[in-house]
Amino acid sequence: MPLIKRYANRKLYDTQAGQYVTLEDIGEFIRRGEDIQVVDHESGRDLTSLTLTQVLFQEEKRIGELLPKVVLTRLIRTGGDTLESLRERMLAAFDPQSLVDAEIRRRLESLAARGELAAEEAVRLAEKLAGPPEQWDVTHAPAAEPPAQEPDDLQALLQQVEALEKELAALKDEG
Repeated sequence: MPLIKRYANRKLYDTQAGQYVTLEDIGEFIRRGEDIQVVDHESGRDLTSLTLTQVLFQEEKRIGELLPKVVLTRLIRTGGDTLESLRERMLAAFDPQSLVDAEIRRRLESLAARGELAAEEAVRLAEKLAGPPEQWDVTHAPAAEPPAQEPDDLQALLQQVEALEKELAALKDEG
């Protein structure tokens, strides 16, 4: 995995290749399937996500309309909660099994909290269906709450994101 150091002057240095690289080079690494790590030269702080976001913005400038204006506008208007929700959904798209496992655990916790299932049985079922429990305890699970309704704007945004994912997949298949 290439380690890229970012200097105060915003130059990016590939420590493996021993040369400076551009955002376009980093985009090319990613397109080739390489994982990268970008760190601040002085502090060692991980700047990978920030740099990959910059690569996306560079692509936006080059291609145009990578993300429709309405999607970007709604993301900004609705704030952090929507961005976190979008982030979780995007991560789930790349790891759907963890989403399924989390939902199994959530439902078993809910059944145990309402007394409809013994805590030991919930743990046993979770291990069979979703693997060993990871930091969850059905004996102290909070009472289940009905899922919150999403505002119409958020629902429309999520539909647009899904449409964009399909378009990106189609473009990737063509390329």
